[in-house]
Amino acid sequence: MIHISPIKRTIFIGTPEFAVPALQKLAETEYRPELVITQPARPKGRKLKLIDSPVKQAAEGLFITVIEPENIKEDELFQRLKTLRPDIIITVAYGAFLPKKILQLPVHGCINLHPSLLPEYRGATPINQALFDGKNYTGLTVAKMDVRMDSGPILQQKRIPVDDADNYTSLSQKLANTGAGLLIDVLKKLESGKLEVIEQNESEATYCYKLKKEDLILNWEAKAIDIHNRVRGLALEPGAITFFRGRRIKIIETELLDKAADSEPGMISDVIKKKGIIVSAGDRKILLTRVQPAGKKIMTAFDFSLGARIERGESLKSGVGDRP
Repeated sequence: MIHISPIKRTIFIGTPEFAVPALQKLAETEYRPELVITQPARPKGRKLKLIDSPVKQAAEGLFITVIEPENIKEDELFQRLKTLRPDIIITVAYGAFLPKKILQLPVHGCINLHPSLLPEYRGATPINQALFDGKNYTGLTVAKMDVRMDSGPILQQKRIPVDDADNYTSLSQKLANTGAGLLIDVLKKLESGKLEVIEQNESEATYCYKLKKEDLILNWEAKAIDIHNRVRGLALEPGAITFFRGRRIKIIETELLDKAADSEPGMISDVIKKKGIIVSAGDRKILLTRVQPAGKKIMTAFDFSLGARIERGESLKSGVGDRP
């Protein structure tokens, strides 16, 4: 442990909703950022309307200067950061690698809040992957940043339980809120020199990658538990996709049933009043409880069954030519 200088000038870099609680928490403390950097507005929705990132919206609400460089490596940005002489740069889910010259700029370096217990789940989708894998716990890591992805020395970690009812949305919020407090704790310990830096064990590293469109499509031949966990890992957004009567439908919530499959995978075997739609998976049956038909809001699977007049023997299995 060594003496560390005070943190007076902070820069925050982040983009999605997951990063907002950390920014808000920092703004309430002596570590209030002088500048926020986020990704530029991106087109979203069917009308492809340009939408500012959640971090930009939050920063403007906090009256913090925010910039949206198209390229984090541009020299003009580096010169601006150099002029600010930051003591520390904090990143939370920014969406791009910081160049070495920025990593070396702050007195305390750059630190990152990552939603896994590194070196497990390095990469873009650690929350999704923990749910896909059916983990009953995950966690948060604050680590020093280096030029490789999520491989820097660990400053602090916190283990977080994953509840059976958790999906991507609920677990993300839980981790984001807890992570905000963890960051403040790390900054205080950095100032006082009370942090032990622990190198990651490379032999234990696992990786997760940005989701592709095909990763969203359910494979009904898989085990019921794997389908259930994939639905959890994709809900509420972007949603696990299947097809019914040639149209896309998102499966938002399911329940596992202790009944062996008695028909081909993806076939509807029954509709249970007020509960949902029973579908055969590769080994057992699974109950669909909430769905989202294309162009509509999330609804109960039973309500969907009434409107669609679903019959036993119909299939949710996608066919050749289907697209997410």
